[in-house]
Amino acid sequence: KMKGSQLLTPFPLKIIMKTFFPNLYFALLFLITSCDGCKDPDECPDRFHIPAEIIPYKAEYHIGDTISFVSKFRYYVHEIRTDKDYNLKNINFNPNTLINYLDTIGSSKITNYFTMIVENNNYKEFIFSGGSSELDGQYELNNDTFSLRFKLIPRKIGNFLLIQKCGIGPNFGDSDFPGRCTGIGYDVIVRMNEGKDGNIEILKTSKDSLYSKLFLLNPENNFYNKGGFCFRVVP
Repeated sequence: KMKGSQLLTPFPLKIIMKTFFPNLYFALLFLITSCDGCKDPDECPDRFHIPAEIIPYKAEYHIGDTISFVSKFRYYVHEIRTDKDYNLKNINFNPNTLINYLDTIGSSKITNYFTMIVENNNYKEFIFSGGSSELDGQYELNNDTFSLRFKLIPRKIGNFLLIQKCGIGPNFGDSDFPGRCTGIGYDVIVRMNEGKDGNIEILKTSKDSLYSKLFLLNPENNFYNKGGFCFRVVP
């Protein structure tokens, strides 16, 4: 006969779980064993930063001037959340450039307003069915340095917005790099002429409210983190 103290003694948790909640037991066991080496999400890289420059950096250019775009960085790329550099030598960086004429509504075709000189062989203008366009392609990797270069020569006067973005990650054929956390996504931001305002005030002159209002509601994400740069072309 069991004593009262023995009646109150609980069964081992493992036996209870396996006997009465077998599905839950094995689900918890899977999560524990499959999470070997898991990190706190705050310690996982998720947003990389790459630099870009407009040379010369000005608010106003003349028809026939040369505006140079240069973006280059070593394959150890800085990540913002962890404040560390990661080896992204095997990652494909897929940039794209939009240049919108602000004195009208909608998107623009780049070669309607500029003559382009692109130094990267795989960076070209793609024209959409609606008539607008963007530059699209990949960074080149030479001597451990990623680089992208092109030049714009203005052909018409007006106010313009240049947006420079870049895609990386599984959607672009990438899956892994040293230090990546499994199941945590990652992306990249482009900062144009770091520390300068990108002539953002010119956006207020746009006839399209997307740029004159919505972009200015959240300039950090809509403008600065997308390589934003505004300028004016005069005769």
